[in-house]
Amino acid sequence: MHSSRSGKNASRGSAALRVLYFSLFISLVFVLITLFSPVKKALVCSKRINILLMGISETDYAKFAEVIKIISYEPVTGFLDIVSVPRDTMIPVSTDITWKGIQKLDEIYSRLEREYGADTTVLSGEFRDVLEKFLDNYLEINYYIQVDYRSFVDFIDKLGGVEIDVQRRMQYTDKAQNLHIDISTGVQKMNGEQALKYVRFRDKIMGDIERQDRQHKFLKQVLQKVKSPSIIPKVPVLIKAVADNVDTNLSFADILVLADEIRNIDLDNFRIQKIPGKPVTKWGKSYWEVDEMAVREVLDVVRNSQLVNLPELKIDVNSRLSDTITAEVWNATDTGNMARDLTDYLRKRNVDVVRYGNFGAYKKYTQIISRNGDLASAREVSRIIGCRNIKTELDTSRMVDINIVIGHDFRPPWKKQIIDQ
Repeated sequence: MHSSRSGKNASRGSAALRVLYFSLFISLVFVLITLFSPVKKALVCSKRINILLMGISETDYAKFAEVIKIISYEPVTGFLDIVSVPRDTMIPVSTDITWKGIQKLDEIYSRLEREYGADTTVLSGEFRDVLEKFLDNYLEINYYIQVDYRSFVDFIDKLGGVEIDVQRRMQYTDKAQNLHIDISTGVQKMNGEQALKYVRFRDKIMGDIERQDRQHKFLKQVLQKVKSPSIIPKVPVLIKAVADNVDTNLSFADILVLADEIRNIDLDNFRIQKIPGKPVTKWGKSYWEVDEMAVREVLDVVRNSQLVNLPELKIDVNSRLSDTITAEVWNATDTGNMARDLTDYLRKRNVDVVRYGNFGAYKKYTQIISRNGDLASAREVSRIIGCRNIKTELDTSRMVDINIVIGHDFRPPWKKQIIDQ
């Protein structure tokens, strides 16, 4: 009896050792593969990583960049910003290209594709140059990922689908592209084909702006699923799907490093930024005309995200906003009455706080969330409370211009006023 028990214990010990050796072996392989990865080197040196993500659609006569986003990751604080660039963005071009002197951003991609189509590295490099120049080189785009419909569908299917809460019914038919969309409201788990229709749907009234919001919502759900422990067995398949089916200048080692880094990203640090502007019509075409000053400020928010935990901004405690804006204030700290005190402070400065209270969860960083897409209002408020962390997350159902979530890093400006006096 004793001998049998000893044998079982020895067997368990041997199995545990095998698991340990295997884990060490996998860790060693990972280290060796990623040793010379430029992405790994950048992360170790705390350097920002910027990736151009392009979703490519194709017709019988041309290819277009239907989705254009810059993914910007700051490894010091772990902020992940998604900067959406509307495909209709109006870009100045030489009159040698077109007498109009302007083209849409996706038209520029299509033109470059006709010229360099066989060489996606040169094509993407040229397109990155156009985008960087347009953004005044505020962000250096290190890498690109180009995804077509087939690759997208394949990745979502291998992921096991994504659960999405559809807010309103989506119906659209385009016989020319053989596209039929009919998605009902409610929570549903979408496979690759369904997810593609969800992110492609473009409302006739809201246009590309609403579609961008839906794409951001979908992307956040994908990240949430990728971070889930249940996805671990699928990681090799997913990495292979990315490496095999997308055009990118990221090496296999770089993809491994990024996959490992994603597991540690706090989704509270996931921010959406949009290129501010307005729709205009020229020669019968709709364009997105950017607000150049506002673009610089948006990119400053992204580029300076590593500063959120540095000493507070200089605050003008005596200033008032030029126009009244509406706000919600939520306390995500363990300090009592913080939301009420900030509400009193803001109401004296032309901010109409319609709701305040406890957030219900702890947050490390204070955050201002623009709910109507007007970043100018959010920036004004940031200057009177000393918050660098601003993002856009449209939600007109809340009936306010901004949300303020008070985090652990918040330094009450009214206390500063007392000290200064």
